[in-house]
Amino acid sequence: MDKSCLDVILDRRSILKFKEDNVPSDVLDKVLQAALRASGPGGTLKGGYRGSQPFSIIVVRDRARRAQLNELLCEGRRPCMEQAPVALVFCVDTHRMNRWCALGGGAPHFKGIGVLWVALRAVYTAAQNAVIAAESLGLGSQYIQEIVWQPYTTLGFFQLPPQVLPVAMLMIGYPEERPPLAPALPLEAVVHREVYREPADEELVEYFAGKEKYFQDWFSSLPEDSKLRRHIESKEVTTLAQWVALLTYTESFYKWRDDMVRTNLHLSELE
Repeated sequence: MDKSCLDVILDRRSILKFKEDNVPSDVLDKVLQAALRASGPGGTLKGGYRGSQPFSIIVVRDRARRAQLNELLCEGRRPCMEQAPVALVFCVDTHRMNRWCALGGGAPHFKGIGVLWVALRAVYTAAQNAVIAAESLGLGSQYIQEIVWQPYTTLGFFQLPPQVLPVAMLMIGYPEERPPLAPALPLEAVVHREVYREPADEELVEYFAGKEKYFQDWFSSLPEDSKLRRHIESKEVTTLAQWVALLTYTESFYKWRDDMVRTNLHLSELE
């Protein structure tokens, strides 16, 4: 029985291992068309003209280039970037928008943090539409967050003009395996009725109980002599909160990422 759109969304998971089977062009075109139908800013003419769609999508099929990206962005740590037959790189693109406005007698003034903020909304809704479309067509996907961390290499690698900046990367292909469905927070942790409700401490801890169990089960599955397990134990990390805040997304990591974001904006001339 065919899955409904809701079934596809609720069953979505990040794919870590892909088959090397090619994605036919007509199938990929459907994914890309779905991305272009995403909701976006600026659609004010009776809801019909879909705004300026200030983004571009770069399709990378060549395996050698995907291998290069794996080395440039991840030091070779992401085998899925080479296994998956397609990479979709989503870019904020105010370059095209400014050129079009100039040619049509408008003002090419689209840059700055406010414009970037609006454009990011368009980019990420398009990317998520692509994810849902891919899943509905029997494909799987994996976001690669490292695309935003190497401005000195990605701008040149993709030969991007000024005011074009990669902000999301999606690997697309047929899954070799589907990992277990990771737990989401319960509705009551995220959804507030009329006003924000501050939960009690014990409630807050309970909200994360499913994620905590998922982490503990994963940690228990690591071989006793694995490098990762020894590293975690050496840092005396025993909970998911510690893993997230002290070992993965540390304060120094975010300071470094802040610097990268500022560098991205400067080099791409989006400021």
